[in-house]
Amino acid sequence: MKPGFGELVTASGLDAVIEPLDEASVLGALGELHGLSGRLERIASEKDETFVLHAADARYLVKVSGEAREDLALQTAVLRHLERAAPELPVPAVKSGVDGADLHEVASGRSLRVLSFLPGEPLAERAAAPEPFGRWHGQLTRALAGFRGGNRTLLWDLRYLSALDTANGLAQEVLAEFASRVRPGELETQLVHNDMSPHNILVGASGELAGILDFGDVLSTAVVFDLAIALSNLLDADAPDLWAAPLGWLRGYLQVRPIVEEELALLPLLAVARLVQRALISSWRARRDPARAEYVRSHASRDWVTARAGYAGLGAAAERVLEVRR
Repeated sequence: MKPGFGELVTASGLDAVIEPLDEASVLGALGELHGLSGRLERIASEKDETFVLHAADARYLVKVSGEAREDLALQTAVLRHLERAAPELPVPAVKSGVDGADLHEVASGRSLRVLSFLPGEPLAERAAAPEPFGRWHGQLTRALAGFRGGNRTLLWDLRYLSALDTANGLAQEVLAEFASRVRPGELETQLVHNDMSPHNILVGASGELAGILDFGDVLSTAVVFDLAIALSNLLDADAPDLWAAPLGWLRGYLQVRPIVEEELALLPLLAVARLVQRALISSWRARRDPARAEYVRSHASRDWVTARAGYAGLGAAAERVLEVRR
């Protein structure tokens, strides 16, 4: 039986209410557990309390998380795996504590992790051709194929799209078409990043890949879902050609990580489904957190516009996707 919406929310940590830790407590824990000191800079994050530690020798990314310990252990294990299996990929390195452990409990149900800090500018803020970054995404997916594990339940997994209840007409159409055309159990499955976006990719001064960030949603699911997420984040309703950037990314991806034609044909629908998923979850979060409602709804409204434009041209987009493969 598939989990319901409430179960998915809890499993994803979206209903947790956690009081922020004061910076003095975090610095104290860093000194005791990692032998680190310096100046903490708090940065915005969806779930974790995230800081940059400006130490004497380097900068570090510090995360205090309320997620289940097994989920944090999975994220750490994935980064360790990539360090061994694909050292050419710039992902954060895990810094163990003085006792050799990677995770340390610092408050009730909350764990501290320290990662290397990767400098660079988000791809979202740079004008760059998408194809090379699609190749890197394909390379990352190939490297993750060797990881065993990653079975977890997340609201952000497209397998659970039907758990989202809505009265929105467009969303109802997309959910119905998804239900009729997509059979998640028949799709190629492995561990994937599950949140590939221009905000989670860093670019260096010369336009080279400088970092792949945020493995917080990593899990085992359909490979084509992961690719669709990346494409959905490149759709731009204001662009002269809605699908030009996503198809460029796809072209690069397929050079290193093939996808069978039957699954490729689903990509436009899956990309639109991801936009609808994000808009519906954002709307739920806006109702739950009135203080951030205006900010959240502004992002959701953009997703609705883009989803509507994408859904209107699904057939033509599917033909263009298949042309990329040929």
